[in-house]
Amino acid sequence: MAPAQIDHVVILVPYADLHNPPSWITNNFTLTPGGRHLDGKTENKLIIFEDGTYLELIAFINDNPSLRRGHFWGHKKYGFIDFALTTNPKDTFDYAGLRGRIHQKSGRLGIDYDQPVEGGRKGARDGKDIRWKVTFPKGQAQVGAPSSGSRRGEIPFWCHDITPRELRVDVTKERTTHPSGVRGIAQFTILVPDGQEAAYLDLYSSIMDTSPVQVFGTARLPLDTPISVPELVKPWVFVESPTLDIERRRLRDRGPGIVEIALRLGIEGQVGVGRNSIDEKGMWIHFLK
Repeated sequence: MAPAQIDHVVILVPYADLHNPPSWITNNFTLTPGGRHLDGKTENKLIIFEDGTYLELIAFINDNPSLRRGHFWGHKKYGFIDFALTTNPKDTFDYAGLRGRIHQKSGRLGIDYDQPVEGGRKGARDGKDIRWKVTFPKGQAQVGAPSSGSRRGEIPFWCHDITPRELRVDVTKERTTHPSGVRGIAQFTILVPDGQEAAYLDLYSSIMDTSPVQVFGTARLPLDTPISVPELVKPWVFVESPTLDIERRRLRDRGPGIVEIALRLGIEGQVGVGRNSIDEKGMWIHFLK
């Protein structure tokens, strides 16, 4: 299988935030119009970076509780709720190889993936059909996790374009120039239960088809990006158990998953009018030069 690339990170926000974005968004990021998903339940806007990755701001339309029922993100709280990987579009996605690797590694974590299914949305500006295939994880949630039984958010899903990727991810200078100077994803941290770091590290390593690297005694996993930007270091994934009370609360309230991301800055731009991090609705976002 080709090296995994980070495709995007999903952030659930109130519906009003899509149409009247709060200052943590407008002070730092340029928003790209998204659209409504074909199930008629959710709508999104994107924060796209030069490296081809992006943050997806998604909301249930009008915050209607009935639209959450039966939806795989319906039980999620605001903040980081999921993340997607992809592979080079020139390479065929090796679904059988993915399942073979994780069956060797998953052990008691009990992870598997469903068959790829087609998804899509209508472009907000031009109404064009944007289509993709997604490969979702399956398996029972960890005991005590605040979940409907889905592993969504704990385990990444895969996203592969059917229509040209530029319809879904508009990587133009206009869309990727941000007030903060952000150019790409530098790293993110996945929070997992105490004593299970090694098991999860093994699992994520098999999913991403990569090997952990030890740096100053800390294990991290390397990932690729859809676009190679010579000046930018490729992103890293950290797998950690909680050490602070606030981390323990987040793990208890939200279950395993992304707890923070770091974004890579360019030379220009000012971060959040003097801030170098964002703490907002169940997420931490940091900025690295």
